[in-house]
Amino acid sequence: MATILLVEDDELVRDMLTQILQRASHNVITAANGEEAIEVLKKTNPDIMITDIIMPKMSGITLISEVKSRHPKMEIIAISGGGRLDPTGYLDLSESLGASASFEKPINKEALLMAIDLLLHGSKEKISDA
Repeated sequence: MATILLVEDDELVRDMLTQILQRASHNVITAANGEEAIEVLKKTNPDIMITDIIMPKMSGITLISEVKSRHPKMEIIAISGGGRLDPTGYLDLSESLGASASFEKPINKEALLMAIDLLLHGSKEKISDA
């Protein structure tokens, strides 16, 4: 079981992912955007952060950069449905900034749970469905 910070601006996606993670016995803390996530990280120390890339107030790219500078050992999983660019562009950028794994939406829940398990057990090879 891990404590996971889930950062997602779409309430339906956030709720769906929270349910998937909780069913897999993970403790989930949620934030609706990058600014909320930074505040959460001042009070808690999650094992993994899962963040959307395209969000209001603070993008997932900016969030990943800030989190990696403050918490260099934190495992991060980036998720994206795209936006104006193909989602793989955003996800490749997120990995270059320190995300350990990335997934395009809609997310394959089995692959996401497997990635979390691998990250919790120290696997550093690239994990991605993109």
